[in-house]
Amino acid sequence: MKHTFALLATGLLLASAAQAQTKLTVPPLSPATHIRQDFSTSFIDLTYSRPSLRGREAFGKLVPNGTVWRTGANTVTKVRFGEEVKIGDQAVPAGAYALLAIPDAKEWTFILNRDTAQWGTYAYKPDLDVLRVKAKPTKLAAPQETMSLTVENIRPASADLVVSWDRTQVALPITADPDRIVMAQIQEAMKGEKKPYMMAVQYYYNAGKDLTPALGWLSEYIAANPARCDGYYWRGKLLQKQGNNKDAIAAANKSLELLSDQKNAVVKAEYTRLNQAVLAAAGGKK
Repeated sequence: MKHTFALLATGLLLASAAQAQTKLTVPPLSPATHIRQDFSTSFIDLTYSRPSLRGREAFGKLVPNGTVWRTGANTVTKVRFGEEVKIGDQAVPAGAYALLAIPDAKEWTFILNRDTAQWGTYAYKPDLDVLRVKAKPTKLAAPQETMSLTVENIRPASADLVVSWDRTQVALPITADPDRIVMAQIQEAMKGEKKPYMMAVQYYYNAGKDLTPALGWLSEYIAANPARCDGYYWRGKLLQKQGNNKDAIAAANKSLELLSDQKNAVVKAEYTRLNQAVLAAAGGKK
């Protein structure tokens, strides 16, 4: 009995010593990554693990053609949209989804699925699919060792979700409707006390909208900030775009006049350059 207790005590001591050992950390074969890309008025968020070739062939071999793939390694790849987007012709509400794919030599099928907790695709349930959309793969000039999933070709209302691995690249086009969101925000913000004049003006200018409301906001901004040069600069810029060169020249010259008291050399140089560009476009002196 004493011998038994001695062996048991020794075992417990060894177990305790093993637990006390320093944690072993090794490089992962398929490291996890997280990407958050600003897009439209919100973001696209990607969480996935990146497998590497390590002398293997990816599609048709390591990843069989015609079978559902986790679009990465380890747990399923997840994509989160910060606002409603469109993929294909289908609206996708804001939220998180599992991003799956069915690779093939001539055509891929991308899948958004509601089950973001699944490990790989072993418990994949097609009835939880939100959408399926086709995409054409292209051939890369040189093999890419480690798989990447990135957001590319970013514009205010569109972007591509791009999978690249081995010699294959395939893009999933995504569109949004930021104008609807921004216009609603502007309408609501202009009811408040602190109106975002300059941001609204710049949005109207860059989005190619009717500049009449923006000129009205600039008048209010200039009345509240008569010593600032930026209001007059933007007034000149908008008037020149409308073809009112005479008033555009007057506004740009007023902005330059106000710059004479500007102490910040960087601000002075930048707004001098910007106003000179307005004058040149309006046919005034540089």
